[in-house]
Amino acid sequence: MTEKNTDCTVVVGSCDKYADLLGPFIALFRKFWPDCPFEVVLVTESDPHIEGFNRTIACGGGMNWASRMERALGEVSTPAVLMLCDDYYLSAPVETEKILLRLGQMKSLNAVNLRLIPNPVPRSGNSKPADHGLIEYRKNTAYCIATQAGFWDREFLKGLLHGKTSIWEFERHGSFEVGEESRPLLVTPEKEFPFVDAVHKGCWEKFGLAVCRANGIEPDLSVRGLPSFKTRFVEGLKALIFAILPTTLIVRIQNALGSGAKERPNG
Repeated sequence: MTEKNTDCTVVVGSCDKYADLLGPFIALFRKFWPDCPFEVVLVTESDPHIEGFNRTIACGGGMNWASRMERALGEVSTPAVLMLCDDYYLSAPVETEKILLRLGQMKSLNAVNLRLIPNPVPRSGNSKPADHGLIEYRKNTAYCIATQAGFWDREFLKGLLHGKTSIWEFERHGSFEVGEESRPLLVTPEKEFPFVDAVHKGCWEKFGLAVCRANGIEPDLSVRGLPSFKTRFVEGLKALIFAILPTTLIVRIQNALGSGAKERPNG
């Protein structure tokens, strides 16, 4: 077996409710990143015994997403992790050299997070030196903390996960808990981890299905289908509101009111 990189581990968060996504996830991952230099660890409730992951950390029932991830990070020894969700399906080859370059830059710039996709676009970010080609998110702004594909300082991430429940809470509340952190939150100027977010609100996105089928994978549509018209309408309306009003203001109001759809209560 090829010796794995000791600086970083790929950590994939999942749960039993989304176990049907794991077969396509790892098939596409291994196809488009065959020379991945990192150990790939699945974090879930029950071990689905799917080949392709190097290791599974099965946390059992009764733990939420954040608790499972926090526990898993305690069982990972590398200083950095590349955190992914189970529906982040690779759709094109990964440039391993570039990924390793970004990991090295994260270390040299002493960053706690280096996101590999500019989502959201850091409108008020500060450019780093031109030779790095990176942008810095302003702290205490909406979604400066997010589960988008990216590298994390393992200890920082573990601390930020503590006391949270869902991805929703991690992003929405975590974004306003980093004001005292002196180390930067960085993002690449372009998408450098070529994935699609294949599932939203528990339903397949059309492009998610398209990526699977283009690569000879037929997802199990008996578990989940496409979103209803109502779901598409509501999501379109929300996108319009976020486009018109300042995102940070909206999220602060949502946090204060405790409002917002909590997708995947255990996921």
